[in-house]
Amino acid sequence: MTMPLAHRTPKSIGRKLLLIVLPSLLFGTVVMFSAFEHYSVRDRLSALNSRLDSFAITQGAALVKPLWEFDFAAVQRQFQSYPDVPELFEATVFGIGGEIVASAQGGDTDGRRDVFRKVVPLIQQTPGGEYPVGRLEVAFHDGKVRSELVRQRAGAAIVLSGAFLLVTAVLLAAVRHLVTGPLTRLRNSLHHNASVLMREPLVWSSRDELGEVVHAYNQLLTEIDQRTEDIHQLANRDLLTGLPNRRLLEDRIGHAIALAGRQNRSIALLFADIDNFKVVNDTLGHKQGDALLRIIADRIHDIMRGMDTVARWGGDEFVIVVESLNSAGEAASVAEKLIETIGVPVQLGSNLLRVGVSVGISMYPQDGADITTLIKNADMALFEAKGRGRNTFHFFDQAMNARALRRMDIEMALRQAIPQNQLELHYQPKIASASGALAGVEALVRWRRPGEGLVQPDEFIPLAEESDLIVAVGEWVLNEACRQIRDWEARGFGEVAVAVNLSPRHFLHEKDVDGIFRIVDQSGVRPDLIEVEVTESTFMHEPEKVIGYLNRLRDRGFGIAIDDFGSGYSSLSYLRRLPITTLKIDRAFVMDIEHNADNAEIIRAIIAMANAMGLGLIAEGVENRHQFEFLRHADCGVVQGYYFSRPLPPADLEAQLVRQGADSMAPLSLSASQTGLQPVFATS
Repeated sequence: MTMPLAHRTPKSIGRKLLLIVLPSLLFGTVVMFSAFEHYSVRDRLSALNSRLDSFAITQGAALVKPLWEFDFAAVQRQFQSYPDVPELFEATVFGIGGEIVASAQGGDTDGRRDVFRKVVPLIQQTPGGEYPVGRLEVAFHDGKVRSELVRQRAGAAIVLSGAFLLVTAVLLAAVRHLVTGPLTRLRNSLHHNASVLMREPLVWSSRDELGEVVHAYNQLLTEIDQRTEDIHQLANRDLLTGLPNRRLLEDRIGHAIALAGRQNRSIALLFADIDNFKVVNDTLGHKQGDALLRIIADRIHDIMRGMDTVARWGGDEFVIVVESLNSAGEAASVAEKLIETIGVPVQLGSNLLRVGVSVGISMYPQDGADITTLIKNADMALFEAKGRGRNTFHFFDQAMNARALRRMDIEMALRQAIPQNQLELHYQPKIASASGALAGVEALVRWRRPGEGLVQPDEFIPLAEESDLIVAVGEWVLNEACRQIRDWEARGFGEVAVAVNLSPRHFLHEKDVDGIFRIVDQSGVRPDLIEVEVTESTFMHEPEKVIGYLNRLRDRGFGIAIDDFGSGYSSLSYLRRLPITTLKIDRAFVMDIEHNADNAEIIRAIIAMANAMGLGLIAEGVENRHQFEFLRHADCGVVQGYYFSRPLPPADLEAQLVRQGADSMAPLSLSASQTGLQPVFATS
């Protein structure tokens, strides 16, 4: 049975202190002695090396002249004095042919451990140049140094032993008087507090360090309650906004679910994300971003009921738990009020910001009966809201879950598509509008997934962009396009120019751009047969760096085309800086050309601008005769679209050419009946 604290027989803390201090002192003494000896040995050996260097250089200088004059007797006389050098182990001088001219051995080498050697080439300086006359090899031993160290070690050991004994005696007396007695009195006071289970301040008259300890103990007693509350706040509140954090949120959701289950009521969980918050951080700085988050947190908190919970999930995301609902319509009203409140302009310093918010909503019990499921489904609904244009709200439904699973399935399978050779290229012809000649083809990637068939590009390309797989896909497309160019040339179809679409991510890192050069160089295809198509968004991130990369491509002979031109943000002044060779008019202007006069004028303006700047021009999305006629008469050089051909596998494209009597990919002329009226390639 454990004895009460007041009746335990304590071991003397003074004795414990001595058991710690004395071995530490002894250990420290040994360490200091070892360190002293180590540095002493190092310094003495360093001095020995210095003497060796000085001796070898001095004697070498004195030997040059006798050796030059073949006065070997003088060399011998000089060597006769060497045995008198205490540190000498041996010395030898060699002639120019390597023969020994003279040598000497040292005297007493007792106690030596190491031998240090020095070789000095002997050079005679003459007005005609430098001439080697031999070399001097000298070796010193450390016997004398070691003898001195032995004597030094013995003396130091005697001194340190006496000092250790003296310090030990003084320490014993000091510990008894200064530590053991006061600590015994302090211990008795603490035992009293412990025995009566009260937080009574200790009474202590001493003003030494123990008095300070007692004072700090008394302060600690008065601060424990406050600190306990502070710890609770830190564990359950977000430091920036003061709102509940994830831990407290999950606890409150659990309580809300339990209460709603008993009362047969609904709960709405709103997952809110500030739209384009990263832009605020990037442009105004993180301090202003934090200030904006605090303002938004206050606004959300102010419009909610006291029974509801507003928590910060992380970053610019907030979670609102609305309890005791009768219908989903009430949750929609809360979401609308939330969007309206956050949408009020915010003054941050000199900047007036209008902020939007996207909200995903999940309902208990229909969308989930536990915390994890409700949050996951609200997050899915938030993703859907962002996809619908942001600054809106969306309820979760099971179709969303199916779409999310489909996205995950597609992304995982896409990672295996390249190594398992599931990708393939289709080619859509580009036609010279004036002559009907084949101006080249555009390579378009397709994914033939085993067991599923062709997966649509608009389903897997966005996922590839999000997961960075798009760079690997782009490299595969470029490799395959180069292989196809070589294959067509080898089979007599001539040299076919191929346009390849590359993602903006392909121009974020120099290594990926270098990969383009490597692939084309290894294939043996001329760069001028490859046209790289990029969108205007490619230039939004670090435009100067991207322009530099495209300049390298253009300088090597690659064509550079801006895809979907007219749908982005390029101004004429900015466009002149881009190293492009071709503009591709966005299909959105072409498809409505018959019914929209504004689109027709825009196309004429783009064509005029391209011609004035000496750029090539392609109109994509041509689907009927009227569109083709308009573009041909408007002086648009190249057209492309379903009016001529859908994207075709290589074999189908070649079959179309053969059926039209073309032995090669040389220009195909339109007949008089076809000009402006019929497609060059039959549609399928």
